[in-house]
This record gives sequence, C-alpha cells and structure tokens, in this order.
Amino acid sequence: MNLLKTTTAGIAISAIGTAAFAGGLDRATFNSALLYQKGTYAELSYANTDPDVSPSDVGGGAVFNSGWEVASPFDTAQMGFKTDLNDKLSVALSFSNNPFGVDIDYAPFVGSVVPAVAGLSSLSATLSATALTAMAKYQITERVSGFAAVKHQTVSGSADVSVPLTAEAGFAVDGNVALASASDMNFILGAAYEIPDIALRVAASYESAASFAPDVLAVNLGGFNTGPGQINTPEVFLLEFQSGITANTLLFGSVRHAKWSEAQVYMSSTYFNAQLSDFDDSTTYSIGVGRKFSEKFSGSLTLTHAPSDCADVSLLAPTCTNNTLSVGGKYSLGNGAAISGGVSMRKYETATSTASTGGIVFGGNTLMTIGMKLSKSF
Repeated sequence: MNLLKTTTAGIAISAIGTAAFAGGLDRATFNSALLYQKGTYAELSYANTDPDVSPSDVGGGAVFNSGWEVASPFDTAQMGFKTDLNDKLSVALSFSNNPFGVDIDYAPFVGSVVPAVAGLSSLSATLSATALTAMAKYQITERVSGFAAVKHQTVSGSADVSVPLTAEAGFAVDGNVALASASDMNFILGAAYEIPDIALRVAASYESAASFAPDVLAVNLGGFNTGPGQINTPEVFLLEFQSGITANTLLFGSVRHAKWSEAQVYMSSTYFNAQLSDFDDSTTYSIGVGRKFSEKFSGSLTLTHAPSDCADVSLLAPTCTNNTLSVGGKYSLGNGAAISGGVSMRKYETATSTASTGGIVFGGNTLMTIGMKLSKSF
C-alpha cells in the first residue's frame, strides 16, 4: 500500500504555512516533508493571508472605529528542491520570503488611548524576513534516518515608537525608526522512524534560536541618532507523524512548541529603550486526513488548535487561542507534475492587551489563507 505519494502532496495549505499570529511572529514554519519526497523533486508555492483583526472594545473613554483593522494582508512564497546523492544521502534547499514578520498599525486610534508600551505613545511596525535553508538527510537503516539543516535568515523593517512629552525627558520625540538589514544563522537537527509498507513516518526535530541586531535609525526633533535593536526567533520542538489507515487514506498530524517567551523584540536610541513585544510560548496541535479519490485527484482535511493566554496579548500579535480548518486538493498533471491548492480558515478567541490606556479588547477576529503549489518529480 503506497500512500506517501498519493496524499502528502495534497496537503497544500500545510505545506505553504499559515502560522500567522499562531505564536509570536510565525508565518511560515519548517517541516521535514521536502526531505522525504521520492527521488529528485521540486516545488513552488504561493499563499495570500488576509487577517481580520480589529478592536471590539477600548477602555479609557477612547473613540475608535469598530471596523478598523490593525493587521494587513501579506503574501508567502516558498521554493524547494530535493535530490538523492546516493541510496543513503539526500540534500535539499528551500527558500521562503516570509518566515516571520509584522504588519501592524495602531495609528488610527483617536482620543485618549494610544498604545503605551514601555513609555511609548504610539506603535506601528513593519517587519519582513527571508530564509534560505540547506538540508541533508542520511538513511541510517531502512526504517531510521537522521537529518540536519542550516538556516540563514535576514530581517529588516520600520516602526513608529514615538515617546510622549515627559517630565524626565523634558521634550517629546518623534520616534519614527528604520531598521537596517541584519542576518543570523541557526540550525535544525532531527530524526525519523518509518515503516514504508504502511506509509508510517514519525519525525522529531529541534530548531535553535536566532538573534538579529539591526541598527536603528531614528528621526528625533529633526535630527538623526542611531541605537541598537534586537529581534529574536525562538527555539522550536516539532513532532510530525503520518500513517496509512486504509488503502489510499493517510492520517497525519504534528505538535509544534515554540519558546516565544524567550524571543522578544527590542528597540533603543538616544531617547528611549523599549521592549516592543510580550510574547508567550506557543504550542500548536494539528491533525488531518488525506484521501486519494482517483488516479488524478487526492484531497485533505486538517484541523489545527493553538491554545494560548488571552488575558494579556502582545500588541505586535494581538490574538490568542485559535482553531483552524484547512481543505486542500492535488491534481496530477502527468509526467510527475501536479498542482495543489487549498483554503484555510482560522477563528480566534477574544484577546485583551493591557499595554495601553484602559486596555484593548480584540474580539471576533479571523484569518483566511488561500494558496497553491506546483510540484514536479523527476
């Protein structure tokens, strides 16, 4: 019963990644599927994510627009290539234009409430990143394999971190800042156990943290000054599994734990020194089923649950516990080529940020991702 080829490529949305606001700054996350494709394989995927995140209540007597959204849509593109060097060693290379990021803006607040984070009077931020990952897998025995990867990531961005007039400073500061490009490298180590006859594979991996130190150029009172910034990504522990349960049917899932409480965002200049985030650790549970309906078409259904603290969320990621339903499909074009696509819908529970005057409540928020993937086996 050969189930690997019939169903794993049908998980289109999972392969693209829809981790936005699942924890910290996550947008597209690592999984080991590329390394376990058969023979030589290439893929190109694209997804558009549209978050609907807006305040449902603001304390402190502020005036606000209940239809105003603080999070902007974003795109995620990924490319991957894998080949076997011999019957034991395989290598792969992948690129992502958006492994993590921020597109958040609280500027439309009117009235007495403006986000007050560590003495800041306003907050808007854009953060973008790229990731290039080189991977290798060694088949130790027929059923046991080990893999390793090195990931090179680059980050840049901008923010408004204005400081109000204070008795201590004696003046107000226009804290519009630009973050110079900064890079860092981290690594991934993992191992897997397989029973090919029933399409069983269980893979566990560890991803180390990364730390970026971009120079911060701030415009203050018509002048310029620089200061250091720090943007961190977390240690990640990932467990993935899949198994054939009947002919042409595959059960799959994962558990991902990211230590975001140890990976925050900081900015500083001559006039301020601020921690701009307050992330908590995140754990995401996913389970799904894939089914080959014909020689040409297969599909998948995935449920994801990500519990988190809703009492005090970060303004850079103002969401919490969520549930996601993803539906994907794959159509074989012949000669090893296939097209996959899908849609993912996420519903967030009501979240509260206490990092502003009177507090901000975010309720009734959702996220939708639509994606597609082209793949070719050689």
